[in-house]
Amino acid sequence: MDTTPQMPQYATLPSRHFWRRAVAYLIDIIIFQAAILIAVYCISTVLPLDFRFPGWSYTQCGVELPDQLAKRIDAGWPLRSGEVRINQICEVSQIGSEKQRYLQTGVSRQTDNGTSGQWLTIPVDADDNPVIGPVFVNSSVISGIVNIAFLAFAFAYFSANGRRTIGKKLLGLRVQSVDGKSPGLGTDFRREILKFSPYLFFIAAAFAFSLFPVFPTEDFDALLRMSRDGYTLLNNGAATFNIILGIAALIWWFLPFIFWRGQTFYDRICACKVVKS
Repeated sequence: MDTTPQMPQYATLPSRHFWRRAVAYLIDIIIFQAAILIAVYCISTVLPLDFRFPGWSYTQCGVELPDQLAKRIDAGWPLRSGEVRINQICEVSQIGSEKQRYLQTGVSRQTDNGTSGQWLTIPVDADDNPVIGPVFVNSSVISGIVNIAFLAFAFAYFSANGRRTIGKKLLGLRVQSVDGKSPGLGTDFRREILKFSPYLFFIAAAFAFSLFPVFPTEDFDALLRMSRDGYTLLNNGAATFNIILGIAALIWWFLPFIFWRGQTFYDRICACKVVKS
């Protein structure tokens, strides 16, 4: 009987392929997102859509205020000595959505430390009347969910059943199941939804915070008087919560690469891995 001590056998973990995966993802997300935006734009020229994609907007300010609205602002928020009034209407354009209009009014003043200012931004309707009330983001929520679903399906379709996305082809990568086979469309779609899940949490958070009132009153004149007395829009916790979600998203995406065990979290859940082809 051989009693010679045997050296322990350690399983070799697959490579992270971090930079390959990052570049491949960047290439693919640009291609797929551009295709979705082009499709939405083309459809919106025929059908009245109300899709709002966060980050894909253009803002133009400088539209002159109607005299009646300007006088109303001057009456409710009179200037003090050394202050300068700034009024403007801003139009926000987004692909697949009608323009959104906002009133920006405020004052600036010179201080020993430079120029300081106080601003009030309120949505206005087509007739430039201030609209104060709950800011519902149903269109943004639906648009965000649809966008993520399309992106996840595009990634899944071109990664399932032996296929590869353009980015993965260029970087020489392939998605496989842990047994070495090509995952089906259902498995790959679940994998992509899990990968994009932090975005879904951001969308859910935006919807939750939209249920709370933005302003303490729906009376525009009262709001002007409050601004004159130093009122500023307080942070309702959305920024802090988004920071927490952002940290959680970074942990979800990058922690497995720091403490590498062969798979990301979503790959482990779906019994998949990314290998060099």
